[in-house]
Amino acid sequence: MLGEKDGSGKQGPRMIAVAGLAILLFLAGNGIGKGEFADASATGGELVTLVIINRLSLENLMDRPSSCLQNLASRGAIGLMNTRTGGGLTAENAYTTLGGGLRLVGGAEAKIALPAQAEHGGELVRDVYRRRTGWEAAPGALVVLDIENIKANNLASLGVDRVGTIGEALGRKGKAAAVIGNADYDGEYQRWAALIAMDARGQVPVGHVGSDLYRVDPAFPTGYRANLEALGDAYLAARSLAQFIVVDLGDMDRVEAERKQLRPSRYQNYRQEAMDGADALLEQILQAVDLAREWVLVVSPLPASHEIAQGRLLTPIIAAGPRIAPGLLTSQTTRRPGVVTNYDIAPTVLTWLEMGRPPGLPGALLTSTGGIPGRYSYLQDLLRRSAGTYQQRSPLLKAFVSLEIIVYLTVFGLVVVFPSLPRDWTGFLSFTLLFIAATPLALLLLPLLQPVTVQVAFLYALALAVLITGFTQRWVKSTENRYAIICGVTAFALAIDTCVGGPLIRFSPLGYDVMLGARFYGIGNEYMGILIGSSLVAALAARERWPQASAIALIWFLIVTLLLAAPGLGANAGGTITALIAFPLAWGLVSREKWLRTIIVGGIVFMAVLGLNVLPVAGVGSHVGRALKIAMEGNWLVILQIMQRKMSMNWKLMRYSIWSKGLLVALGVMALLVYRPTPVVQAVMEEHPTARSIVFSTIVASIVALVFNDSGVVAGGTTSVYAAGLILSLILEQRAELKKQC
Repeated sequence: MLGEKDGSGKQGPRMIAVAGLAILLFLAGNGIGKGEFADASATGGELVTLVIINRLSLENLMDRPSSCLQNLASRGAIGLMNTRTGGGLTAENAYTTLGGGLRLVGGAEAKIALPAQAEHGGELVRDVYRRRTGWEAAPGALVVLDIENIKANNLASLGVDRVGTIGEALGRKGKAAAVIGNADYDGEYQRWAALIAMDARGQVPVGHVGSDLYRVDPAFPTGYRANLEALGDAYLAARSLAQFIVVDLGDMDRVEAERKQLRPSRYQNYRQEAMDGADALLEQILQAVDLAREWVLVVSPLPASHEIAQGRLLTPIIAAGPRIAPGLLTSQTTRRPGVVTNYDIAPTVLTWLEMGRPPGLPGALLTSTGGIPGRYSYLQDLLRRSAGTYQQRSPLLKAFVSLEIIVYLTVFGLVVVFPSLPRDWTGFLSFTLLFIAATPLALLLLPLLQPVTVQVAFLYALALAVLITGFTQRWVKSTENRYAIICGVTAFALAIDTCVGGPLIRFSPLGYDVMLGARFYGIGNEYMGILIGSSLVAALAARERWPQASAIALIWFLIVTLLLAAPGLGANAGGTITALIAFPLAWGLVSREKWLRTIIVGGIVFMAVLGLNVLPVAGVGSHVGRALKIAMEGNWLVILQIMQRKMSMNWKLMRYSIWSKGLLVALGVMALLVYRPTPVVQAVMEEHPTARSIVFSTIVASIVALVFNDSGVVAGGTTSVYAAGLILSLILEQRAELKKQC
């Protein structure tokens, strides 16, 4: 019972064991990932060439085994790039993101980049630019006339006005960027490439984007095609003028512009023609490049439209140059072989050119994993499974949360309104509640079956959840034990999966989604909430049923906390904070020990968490570590921006996400039942004294998860699943027992 003393007298060894485990997990967590990434200190190059082949697909590479692209890939590393931006998947957003090193948005006229001395709308471009910005265009510079609108859009929607990071850093060091090429047709400017090379004022020192770089060709989409010879000559000329050169062929965009008017077979044929041109241009570039001293990047800012329709939002990327070993590209941003982000490009280019890393950039240096056989088949499988997860995620989670809301409200209404229920109804509702508790485990195991469609995934998930529920009901008689076992197995499976690199979480609909790019490693907010919520129920229920398991429950709380905090494991800042508050609270509510000892254990865990995230043991960063570093550096504006982003995201999710409804229903049910108990509920609390502690600590955990996560609505929603289901099931069980007695 609450408030009773333990009387065991064996606190010293237990405290020593806890402290030792904290140290062990500290070393293990910081050691994860050693050797996984190549040396990230690669610096010192003469020139970086970034070749834009927009709308490129992985199949385009795989279908051209003897191409120049394949040759470049064999000499360097390849991967898939996340293309998410600060807004929609549009060219102006994608190119601005690449140049800014942040997820940004563009502007309505961002595609218009013109020489300062040219005319536009009957005026000199430099005059229009001066009128809009108050600045003078440098002689011979290319200018983006929409620069102020681009900044205003980012400030309004994202709270940042930082654009043109690459060009700005180069300019401060007296170096220059250049843009070659366009995707123009029929008087329509499509010069997004300038957004990558421009500085914060929208200027590119060297630009060759005129009409001489394309030619009339009635046999090609839009009636225009790139002039490969002129592009090659322009590139050679720019090499003596700039240290960073962006080359845009443009033909893939011209094909895309007429896609809806083309027969599918013609569309694919024209894409192949555009690829032939890209290969020929790349060959000219590589003849001039010395890969011992220079870097070449091939990037596709956007997926092709038919790829988007299939949920394949990752595009191929190739990098070659000094210290880039043949293999798969990765970065500390993703910590996944074969996956990088579009905002990794800016810090990578600047590092290669010895510019240093500007503060505040979330991306990291591109590195290679080294030689891996079957690179293309690996990437193909990764893309296929990731696209499947992306398409399955929304319908499965909406179905799960909708069922949770309906069942919780139904059971709550019935147990409050009716003094008793027919036995059949009681059995069915108990099964359904347990089914909801089993679903997160079923979704975790779903990747083992690798469903190929949403329909198949739904059937597999349903079958797994029914099997788990049915087996538990058949072999475990007590309601509390059923929840303890399902929660315990779920928490243990999540912990094991996290420790081995997350092979299940990565492709689970309830895990993080590489296509969305909110997270690429560790434990996402969905399963973070599941881990904390299931651990609370399993540990406290087990402690009530088996008092000798007290030490095991305490150690499990410690393991989960450090698992969430470790940069090489869970790497979840909001989850760490939630665990540091919820677990000591829960332990203090049910522990027979004094609160002082609970505080001491919590202090040990807190210091271990700080060590995990601050000390540079393995060079593995974390969200917690970065936040602490920013705070210690006094960058309070960045901290304020982080808080603003979190609040904005939560407010958006609260209004539009189904998780907000699930969270409110679960919290409301628990609060009303526990704090305004009916006689039946009071009887449940007396028979199960730990139930109130489980509910109270879960409510606190859900609220903390809501506040300290940028998708806190989701984290809070998953945290509250188990305790709400448990208390409703115990009430149903109590009503069934009362009915038998009558």
